[in-house]
Amino acid sequence: MVKSVLTVFLFLLALSGSKAEAQGYPQKYSLRQCLDFAINNSYAAHKADLDVGEAGYPIHEARSNVLPQINASGSIDHSIVLPTTMLPGEIIGQPGTQIPVQMGTKNVLDFSASIEQVIFAPTLFTGIKIAKNNRELQRLRATMTKEEIIFDVSNAFYDILNSMQELDNINYMISKQDSLYLLMKKRVEENVTREVDLNRVKVNLTNLQARGQNTKNTILQQRRYLQILIGIPVEDAFELDDSEAKSIEVSELQTYAQSYNKIKIDILSKQKEIVELEIRSQKQSYLPTLSAIATGGYQFQSDNLNLSKEPWFNTVIIGARLSVPVFDGLGKRSRIRQKQMQLQGLDWDIRETQQTLSANYINAKNQLEIICELVQVQSENLQLAEKVYAQTIALYTEGLATITDIFETETSLHEVKIAYTTELIRYKKAEIDLLKASGTLESLLINN
Repeated sequence: MVKSVLTVFLFLLALSGSKAEAQGYPQKYSLRQCLDFAINNSYAAHKADLDVGEAGYPIHEARSNVLPQINASGSIDHSIVLPTTMLPGEIIGQPGTQIPVQMGTKNVLDFSASIEQVIFAPTLFTGIKIAKNNRELQRLRATMTKEEIIFDVSNAFYDILNSMQELDNINYMISKQDSLYLLMKKRVEENVTREVDLNRVKVNLTNLQARGQNTKNTILQQRRYLQILIGIPVEDAFELDDSEAKSIEVSELQTYAQSYNKIKIDILSKQKEIVELEIRSQKQSYLPTLSAIATGGYQFQSDNLNLSKEPWFNTVIIGARLSVPVFDGLGKRSRIRQKQMQLQGLDWDIRETQQTLSANYINAKNQLEIICELVQVQSENLQLAEKVYAQTIALYTEGLATITDIFETETSLHEVKIAYTTELIRYKKAEIDLLKASGTLESLLINN
């Protein structure tokens, strides 16, 4: 018994330890993991799935009108005073007079059921097609929502990486300033360097540390925004894998298909198809409709509610119902012309969207090529700035350069490092723009 209790205790202790470790060291999310999580858990993805599910019910609703319509009803009436009817006096030999007569019974029970089946109603079948096309339209919109999620999450991810790289650059410069501060402090103690130069280094170091704190706060805010995008509660621990930012290379430039994202065109085309069906439905409403009907019921009439002895009377009716539209005040014609105007508007929307998407693709491709060249330029500038900074420190140590020279080269190095990092992130974001323009954003779910 003691061994069993001890085993359970050790198991619970190990479990709590693993939980604590998981909480202390949260998983670092790569871009691929962020995208996978967002596709399945983001608020926008859930809402898009609900819209698709909701669009299925109008189809069942439209189909229900084709199926038999069955209704049942019942009533119980008790007449305190029987209604009076005026009968002609001729029936009792008093012509020219009206005789009041109370007719009927005090209690009437009536139960009936009816069934109606549509035989001919073209608008009903067109309505089913419209409902199906609406569901397809929602699926296309869900696909576009998925692309928007991928695009927004990817941009937010690289915004955070940009800030993280900026923080790394600041920390790098802080480490350089720390080394310089220690060197100058020693030289001040040896009366080789003025104390005012040491204080200037200290002020510069303090400013860098303040910038680092502001950048950390920016990163926290960007992370919370990304958590909202992908559907992770902002209270949960969340870390990003920034290794991708360190492995970005210009050689990643790829050749994309000479095409543009057609999802918007597909949506407009589906909307056009729906409007065409609505025009057809309005034209079909000029046609007559035919239905078969059947009604049956039981009726009980008596002055006393003695259901076991008094007789019941039944009725059965079958027939057909024909409805022929004759004149509706030209309402159908107005609705048809309204839909025709919408159809023409969609044609112009499709043309404009085709041109816009084509221009977006060309612009994104050109932008990526330009940024690719800028990355190479900034890479060369960074190597040169690091070389100049190292040479300036060496010259200062030998007394051949001033503290102002160090500050200038340090500022130049810092600016070049930020510019290089910024261009690398711009390169990745321009690549995302090109993926969106070419309709291949989902490749990020595979390649990352």
